[in-house]
Amino acid sequence: MKGIQAEIYLLIIVIIWGSTFALIKGVIDLIPPYTYLTYRFLLAALILILIFWKRMKKINIMILKKGSLIGIFLFLGYTLQTVGIKYTTATKAGFITGLSVVLVPIISHFFIKEKINRNSVIGVIFAFIGLWFLNFSSSFSFNLGDFLVLLCAFSFAMHIISVGLFSKKLDYVLLAITQIIVVFILSLLMALIFERPAFHLSYSSDIWWSIVITGIFATALAFYMQNRFQRHSTATKTAIIFSGEPIFAAMFAYLLLGEKVGLIAWAGGLLIIFGMIISQREKKI
Repeated sequence: MKGIQAEIYLLIIVIIWGSTFALIKGVIDLIPPYTYLTYRFLLAALILILIFWKRMKKINIMILKKGSLIGIFLFLGYTLQTVGIKYTTATKAGFITGLSVVLVPIISHFFIKEKINRNSVIGVIFAFIGLWFLNFSSSFSFNLGDFLVLLCAFSFAMHIISVGLFSKKLDYVLLAITQIIVVFILSLLMALIFERPAFHLSYSSDIWWSIVITGIFATALAFYMQNRFQRHSTATKTAIIFSGEPIFAAMFAYLLLGEKVGLIAWAGGLLIIFGMIISQREKKI
């Protein structure tokens, strides 16, 4: 598969994830965040296990180790994002999470010796400026929620890098399933410790629809696609593509939550898109 084809699929993931910020914001106002993550990742794990049941026989210790490591990064990212978004806006959570675009190439270059594409560096710069424009369009206040989401950006950066490393050498389906199961287990433990959840079926239909949508599309499908298609791209290019998430987060936050975004923010979105385009040109440093 050509890199550009894989990156189109990665962009589809971005659209899916961007659309879930508003849904997550709505649902965690009604149920505790770890309880929500438990339901979401349990559903995703069950779906993938049912679809790829025969493949589960091929799981081994190496896949369990690497998949668990990826899952820990993913858990930290999602739990920090889900808890943090409770104290900030869906729009701000979207673009702060997108700061992982800056962290990925730095970590990749210095720790795993990934060669840097010159135009990818330019793309990162444009994406970073675009993210700053998105921040400029809102208040400059920085609260607890913003800090938690910033830590989530680092966790997601490590997740992108680890997926890129391991999915090229190991079964990407089993890696995806393992990391999702790890997130489910850790979320369940945190829910039992901190939230004392009453796991029942009496939630409103809106809550269940949010869990179903995020569990199927933003979790099972999205992480299957990431593990499958990121193998044909680089961690830096993946991060640049994922930096487009706040654009769609802002769009859906406006449509579903009424959170307004100014012209400067949309200019930032255009810069991010330009960064994605220019990063496709091949020129190594």
